Amino acid sequence: MTQQQMDRLDRLVEDYLGAVSYACADLDPQRRDELIDELREHIAAAREALHEQTEAAIRTILDRLGEPAAIAEEAGIGELPRRPVPAAADTSSPARRSSSATLGMVLGFMLLVIIILVVASLLVMSEPPPPVVRP
Repeated sequence: MTQQQMDRLDRLVEDYLGAVSYACADLDPQRRDELIDELREHIAAAREALHEQTEAAIRTILDRLGEPAAIAEEAGIGELPRRPVPAAADTSSPARRSSSATLGMVLGFMLLVIIILVVASLLVMSEPPPPVVRP
């Protein structure tokens, strides 16, 4: 594969990640950067598993991840509007603060499981089928 072809494939990935970043404009910047880094790592792993990197193969990886707007919507679940709240005004109970933290951990775990399942399915699909042994 020529350098020009690789640059074109890299550009596809960067355009996709840019679209996800743009769609996640309302997220906390640190969370958005973490999400983009996770997606970048996932895409890199999926590309390494490919027998041959073609535009169709890269587009398939990106299509399986989903539309940038859908990723942004999923990433934004549980996010609250950012309003400054004085520390003295925090009257929520410790149980309520704990449930918010638990919800965040559960959502993060679910995202991790989804990423692992996508990578595993890509790896399984990239392996050739076992040979058929006929007696």
